[in-house]
Amino acid sequence: MIHPQLKHPLPTLLAALLTTLLATTPTLLADPTATPPTTPNSPPTANAPATPDTPPSLPHLAATGQFTQVLSLLKANPDDSDIPAVSTLINELERYQQHDAKRLTERREAYEKSIEEMVAKTEEGELEDALISAVDAHSLAQSPEQMLADPRTELLVTRTETAAAQAEQDGDWIEALNLYRALDLLYDDMATYRHQVKRASAHLRVLRLYAPERLAKLYEARAERRGLDRTTALHLGDETWEDKLERIDPSMLRQSLAQAARRHVNNRGYTPLLQGAIEAMLTMTRTRGIEQAFPGLADADKLQRFRKEVSSLQRDLESRRNPLNYFDAVTIIDRVVAINTHTIELPEQVLVYELTEGAVETLDEFSAVIWPRLKSSFNRNTQGKFYGVGIQISIRDDRLLVVSPLEATPARRAGIRAGDIIATVNGEDTGIWTLDQAVREITGPEGTKVTLGIERVGERELLEFELNRAEIVIESIRGWQRSEGGGWDYTIDPASRIGYIRLSQFIPQSAGDLDHAINQIVDRHGSIEGLILDLRFNPGGLLSAAVEVADRFIDQGQIVSTVGARGDRTSQFRAKAHRTHRNFPMAVLINEGSASASEIVAGALQDYKRAIVIGTRSFGKGSVQDLFPLDGGRAYLKLTTQYYALPAGRIIHRDPEASLWGIEPDLIVAMSTQQVADAIEFRQDVDVLRSDEELEALQAPAPTAQTLLESGLDPQLEAATLVIKTQLLAQNVTLAHHN
Repeated sequence: MIHPQLKHPLPTLLAALLTTLLATTPTLLADPTATPPTTPNSPPTANAPATPDTPPSLPHLAATGQFTQVLSLLKANPDDSDIPAVSTLINELERYQQHDAKRLTERREAYEKSIEEMVAKTEEGELEDALISAVDAHSLAQSPEQMLADPRTELLVTRTETAAAQAEQDGDWIEALNLYRALDLLYDDMATYRHQVKRASAHLRVLRLYAPERLAKLYEARAERRGLDRTTALHLGDETWEDKLERIDPSMLRQSLAQAARRHVNNRGYTPLLQGAIEAMLTMTRTRGIEQAFPGLADADKLQRFRKEVSSLQRDLESRRNPLNYFDAVTIIDRVVAINTHTIELPEQVLVYELTEGAVETLDEFSAVIWPRLKSSFNRNTQGKFYGVGIQISIRDDRLLVVSPLEATPARRAGIRAGDIIATVNGEDTGIWTLDQAVREITGPEGTKVTLGIERVGERELLEFELNRAEIVIESIRGWQRSEGGGWDYTIDPASRIGYIRLSQFIPQSAGDLDHAINQIVDRHGSIEGLILDLRFNPGGLLSAAVEVADRFIDQGQIVSTVGARGDRTSQFRAKAHRTHRNFPMAVLINEGSASASEIVAGALQDYKRAIVIGTRSFGKGSVQDLFPLDGGRAYLKLTTQYYALPAGRIIHRDPEASLWGIEPDLIVAMSTQQVADAIEFRQDVDVLRSDEELEALQAPAPTAQTLLESGLDPQLEAATLVIKTQLLAQNVTLAHHN
């Protein structure tokens, strides 16, 4: 979640290994002839290639996940095992091996079960359920490519494609969209079905705006077909399309085109904008069910002439070699208006709205028009005080995704989880909502109610949560476990003086709270010797806060910059030495829920080799949005104008067609959907503040944070502790030579 006053801070969170080693035994520690370790003062550069004849050091083995080799080397000399730090690390490495073997067995069993469910559901014709099992199997497979090439998977995909195409032909865009979304999720990151998803979403948008009754019937038919038990009737809103499109003016279309063509970061000119605008008009006229709203669409002759003439314009655009200028674009728009006038006679505001939405849709998922009807609520949501339910949300694969519930909020107390899909809000389907619309509908006055319909992996039916809106106070810094009095203890390992800090969102006080946490560790233990910075499911926040946090660990150099449409660096944010904590080993945890500002911090630390990044690839949100007034300020164009660039020049924003984006961890430690859910649920239980009476009422001992490590519930965190402890061992302990 980007703070609305921020413009949209960048994403990126990576790190690299800081190798401050003792030059003792080359077999176990660093090569005595190696160059000095990289420090935060060093400019970001590519990692130097390893010398083939140099045996890897213990820290290098740990940083690359070779924990078995680390264990073998530590156990090779019995004399070393008498050293407390060595014996402790040996025990933890052996425990990790046991956990890893157990996780592998469980993963294989879960994979086979998912495949069996996929096959059974395919045979029964329950294609969506079969695809859910297929997605689970794909995430569990040792070789995802082989799983996709499995004839059983290919059969499911073929049948689903056929069913989705038939749904399109029948005008059942809900069924088509759900099937294409499931296919797109199965082929995640390949964009295989992105065009189909976009097409179905466009038709649903038209139905929702102009024919909500038709859309409600499609939903009811789907619920009956899938045997879903809806406890509340589907409600698509009371406003008419006339209400929603009031005060829309043709100047808004012309100004949107001009600003987008000149200022959008991709700078592709007018041609794709006009192509998108015309395609939106054709999509509208091909959506069955809106004839009652617009009688001209019921006249077959007029409709045919409109489509024929507009399609001719579309072909002219596709064959055009020279770029359009503003005059060309306005001429084409005027031509569409003239065709409409002598054929289907759509109202002016409808024509302007559809053409503008179609044009802006070609840009990116964060660019949008804030129409007059939405302007007041948009302004209200940028005033700095919010009431809501306490969830961080994003759009992923056109679904409204819960990135994370916030601590001590209505959503968290009700049991809403990261990864949940918000399918409905107050009974209204969210399938074609923008992020702005979702925020507007979920937030509201304090004390009012909102009902969220949740789709959750493993749950067949929609889960409904009725929540009371409340003022949301964000606690951005949390520690390892609760201390007496309700505060946080930030030390994960007192003996080694290793800290653990969870940063859930970047807000103005984040850097100061981070300083407080580190100072607490120093006050209690005399020093801090290592730190795990957990940025998993951190959706971002203020750019200024991200820069300040990164500045605590980087003493000089550029932290982040912005890149405009022409590749020019428009602004730079640099580190200041007086803010920097002393150098110590660091690990940063990230996953697919780490976005925007959290990616900036991780990426900067990675580029300067100040930390090692562990986990899975981050979300990939690294763009800046600016607001441009339309028609004298009666509406806004929210336009992506810049990308954020990391110190080494990387742009981590995820382009729809890109194969690389976000922050790729130095050490990839994957967790299945179920593992993530189990770890989150356990952590939430640990974080609960309980009174003495509540503790006495528990039938079992209260859960402790240490169980996350001892039980292997969180392999990413477990790997981070082993990496840091191996670094500390190499720094502080001289091991025996091996003959």
